[in-house]
Amino acid sequence: MSEWDDELSQDELEGDENLNEEPIDESSAVPSEKYEKLLGEDSKKYKLSGMFKDWFLDYSSYVILQRAVPNIVDGLKPVQRRVLHAMYEHDTGAYSKVAGIVGEAMHFHPHGDASILGALVQLGQKGYAIDCQGNWGNILTGDPNAAGRYIEARLSKFAKEVVFDPKVTHWMTSYDGRNMEPTELPVRFPLLLAQGTEGIGVGLASKILPHNFNELLDASINIMKGKDYELFPDFPTGGIILGRQGIIDAYNTGRGRIGLRAKTEIETHDNGRAPPRGGNPRSWPACP
Repeated sequence: MSEWDDELSQDELEGDENLNEEPIDESSAVPSEKYEKLLGEDSKKYKLSGMFKDWFLDYSSYVILQRAVPNIVDGLKPVQRRVLHAMYEHDTGAYSKVAGIVGEAMHFHPHGDASILGALVQLGQKGYAIDCQGNWGNILTGDPNAAGRYIEARLSKFAKEVVFDPKVTHWMTSYDGRNMEPTELPVRFPLLLAQGTEGIGVGLASKILPHNFNELLDASINIMKGKDYELFPDFPTGGIILGRQGIIDAYNTGRGRIGLRAKTEIETHDNGRAPPRGGNPRSWPACP
């Protein structure tokens, strides 16, 4: 018989033990309780509802809790917490390449290097937990950051003092079971209100506006003293908030519309014309 011939001889057929086994009676199989509605007699009635209930809700809750929405305890999303934890584990006080930090954080975060780099850059741009070196972009102009192999970062003194304390940290195993990571960090400052956050999950979105650092400290002291306090959003890009009702609605109900007006400064030549963009009026010749 040729090695390319699919037909078996009679001797080979008789010697095959699998052919002599009794056929499986599929009518006696009992479906698991989880999928009983999907596989039972009324499967046509419960199929779609069962899929949404058992699978889609599990997926959406994972997206919301593990990716999109920060933990109110430390004010961090899981990817941000894992980045800071990786930096703390390998902290020497010196600047490290961001590409290397991303690689260390991948031991804890299973969703790829792009999401880790984006989260790290956002943390650096907020200016609280990370000291930056190199071109990290500009939140005022929208300019992007340089590649991770060109920029460097280290934990700030503020982060080392306020964010970490291994003695009181709760731990869990990482996604592959090889490492331990914190469930939340024992942050001793309202970092969530200071940084602000924005995330979109499944059927749920979160947007918390940033607040002034000194005003948060004053409010925290007043809370501990049992005194009243006022706290309003404060944007790092500047601007003027129009009215308070939108802020009050957002704080009380979770929904609110806040109007923001920009402050502009217009410089003109002696002849009344504006200078070219990016130039100093005194360094440019008069417009014809």
